[in-house]
Amino acid sequence: MSQHSVFISYRRSDSTGEAGRLSDSLEALLGTACVFRDADGIAPGDDFEAALELELAATSAVLVLIGKRWAPELAARQARKEPDYVRREVATALRLGKRVIPVLLNGAELPRVDDLPADLRALVRHQAVSVRDEAWNVDAGRLADAIGRPYSWRKVGLRAALVVPLILIATWYGVPYLAPSTSDQLALARGLVLVLLLAYAGGECWLRWREVHRRA
Repeated sequence: MSQHSVFISYRRSDSTGEAGRLSDSLEALLGTACVFRDADGIAPGDDFEAALELELAATSAVLVLIGKRWAPELAARQARKEPDYVRREVATALRLGKRVIPVLLNGAELPRVDDLPADLRALVRHQAVSVRDEAWNVDAGRLADAIGRPYSWRKVGLRAALVVPLILIATWYGVPYLAPSTSDQLALARGLVLVLLLAYAGGECWLRWREVHRRA
């Protein structure tokens, strides 16, 4: 079972193109391993229903893509008593208490609660996000912020690779001026390196705190 953090639920008759485009956008913003879409995430020969159940159990957020044909297709399948895997995905996510985000595409609106079957009525209580074709990158970025972007540990590594040598260089050249006596220089150097490293670590913690609270 994989550990995708975002599950994209969509109707092929309603938003296949948008689902692929949003998947690509979120993979660029959150990371390829964070996003699940059935067209990419289920291997040939796998049990489709079982794979969806496993993914929904493992994911942390479910994006329900709603275009203008989403609700009519739901009603049509109910009337014909056809299997509706999208309904099952959304109902399962709601039942499991997942974070469900309705994503309204290109002017679509949330269906009325009276038009939904009982197992989907809780969907309308979840705050929706609009994604527009003319502002796709902005809206996709806002959605990624709402989900929570992973912290950039690569940037931390790059900063550390720059800062730590600077600390050592500053200590090497600064200690003789601060402590002319050779006997005092070793203790001063140790203390100075420790203080500067603690200051750097505190700065990283502050940056991390600011990033988390900016997304909250």
